[in-house]
Amino acid sequence: MDFQISVKKHRAEKPEMIINEKLAEKLVLTKKLRGFVSFGTQKKYVDISISDLVEETEIKLSSEVIEELHIPEYPIYEIRVRGNEIIIGPCIGIAASRKAESITKRMLKEIALHTLDYTNIHGAIIVFSLDMVNKEKRLIEGYCYNPQKDSWEKGVFPYPRAINRKTHMNEKWQNHFLSAIGDNIFNNYTFDKWDMYGWFSKEEDIRDHLPDTIVYNSEADIYEMLKKYPTVYVKPAWGMKGFGVVKVSREGSRQIFKYREDDENITLEAVSREEFDNITKKLFISGEHIVQQGLELFRFDGGIVDFRCVMQKNEACRWQCNGIIARVGAKDSVVSNISSGGAAMPAEDFIREELAQSEFEAFNIKERMVSLCMKVCRTLDEYGFNYATLGLDIGIDRQKNLWLIEVNNRRPHPGIALRANDIAGYYTILAGPMHYAKALAGFGSREEETDVL
Repeated sequence: MDFQISVKKHRAEKPEMIINEKLAEKLVLTKKLRGFVSFGTQKKYVDISISDLVEETEIKLSSEVIEELHIPEYPIYEIRVRGNEIIIGPCIGIAASRKAESITKRMLKEIALHTLDYTNIHGAIIVFSLDMVNKEKRLIEGYCYNPQKDSWEKGVFPYPRAINRKTHMNEKWQNHFLSAIGDNIFNNYTFDKWDMYGWFSKEEDIRDHLPDTIVYNSEADIYEMLKKYPTVYVKPAWGMKGFGVVKVSREGSRQIFKYREDDENITLEAVSREEFDNITKKLFISGEHIVQQGLELFRFDGGIVDFRCVMQKNEACRWQCNGIIARVGAKDSVVSNISSGGAAMPAEDFIREELAQSEFEAFNIKERMVSLCMKVCRTLDEYGFNYATLGLDIGIDRQKNLWLIEVNNRRPHPGIALRANDIAGYYTILAGPMHYAKALAGFGSREEETDVL
């Protein structure tokens, strides 16, 4: 059971913590005369006093302790005891930018959306930039969320116990925080489409769900792939939102290039090898694109359909599916992305009404999707990566086989749930990273602690 408390300051000649007798009993502190309080990465020894003059929902710390540990008094905290350590938290950091000037009121307002479930998260949520970090003193100048005012308070705080990385961190920064807080930085690695294929093509449970893929080095690569498949897709290895994706197909002696640009469908045609090579050189860069087997994915109203599965870690540090959204591409578009004119709708409704022949089949399709996504997420864990949220794009062909199209690992946007009118799902996805951060900060569910033991 977690105990919610407020922290209040009192004057004392020595480092001291005063606690109510009932709360002390619940925390098994009634015999403790001395221990140490920790907040973030800061710790300080204190004498422990029990008094009925203190409310059960509060603890009092001497001014010296609060000032040295840099504990803000306005958050709602939880308290846990491990041996002689009395942990106040959770203390969570959000590395929002590299430069302080980038942390604007608008940015803080957007980040505040992650605190909408604060009544279940609690603690100090601190937004900072890398140039606001004092490495020597291990202190951060940043902004802490004040739940009483629903605002951000500027101050100086200790290093948090977990960090949600929203900005680029070079290896020097990552190793610095690793030394200070352990392996508690998440979203700590980015990979491209070719990395994904190279890794998962070796995984027995995943490889059959991958379209054949090669790196584009020359025009001959696309030409040879078109001998194997009537259609291929050429994609930027680091592309996002469907930008730069080109569908190349052979129709008799012609090669047809189709892509979307400025909200319009563009078609180019090559009738000779020279024309083919010229178009290819114009559209693609060697080593920066991949060539992928074209799939006969299910279509609806002339648009390609795929499914965005939002996978997140919970307070037990376990993966769970927090939403599946069907994405229907614009008519005749080569991609399904919303940003390229596509639409979104709840996946369960779409599967039941358009794909499945029965309720059982609809359930089975969804379970197969979630099962594949679980395998992918757990495999990334085995590789040593630490993510809180992943957006997996799953395609279904006419034979109802599942295909892993892409793994969005660069903080996929939760707004897709709003496009599908899934308001509850949107807020669940927004809060997800904070629940995982809470677990990394030492305030995970008891289920997670049992697993560790």
